[in-house]
Amino acid sequence: MSKVLLEDSRLRNVIRTIVKDVILTYKENAVGDFYLPKGDEDSYNFPGFEHDIVVQLNLVENPNIDDYNANAHLWDDTDIIEVDLEYNPEKKSKILYGIVGEINELIAHELRHIYQRETGMFKLGRKEKTNSLKYYTQPHEIDAQVFGFNRLSKLSKKPFDVVVKNWFEKNKDTHKLNDKETQKVIDLIMKHKK
Repeated sequence: MSKVLLEDSRLRNVIRTIVKDVILTYKENAVGDFYLPKGDEDSYNFPGFEHDIVVQLNLVENPNIDDYNANAHLWDDTDIIEVDLEYNPEKKSKILYGIVGEINELIAHELRHIYQRETGMFKLGRKEKTNSLKYYTQPHEIDAQVFGFNRLSKLSKKPFDVVVKNWFEKNKDTHKLNDKETQKVIDLIMKHKK
């Protein structure tokens, strides 16, 4: 089985549909926990995509931040992606473009982890590293970061290296990496870019 998951039209459709639902929920609601997809379906079922994805979206207003903070993770051994989105309610409309890009990157990143697990590409489910540098330099994280940043680069029409540097600059406080550690992670990502 190929170790490289190409972002074909099916995968783009999966990402696009999930992002659209996250953004619609963000536009329609202020705060709360939401399970997507909405409606009668318990999970996303895409033709030709063998996973039944569920998204738990946690929206939090915070007037004390500049714009927004977003993060996501995959629940162990499941196809549940949890997305946390904290945002300044006074800038809700102005920050929408940035949020769309960020959610695209996060969803692509987490879908890559599902692929890694299902193909045996990496052994996932082990105890996560608590040290930020060790966490971000794990092979499965580097691979998922490259995949997610490729998606964001294509979507934003910005060079890959600019997208990576901007993301780490914006998320410096969240991920607790000093400048030297950040550069080490960026160098690893650039080395593994396909």
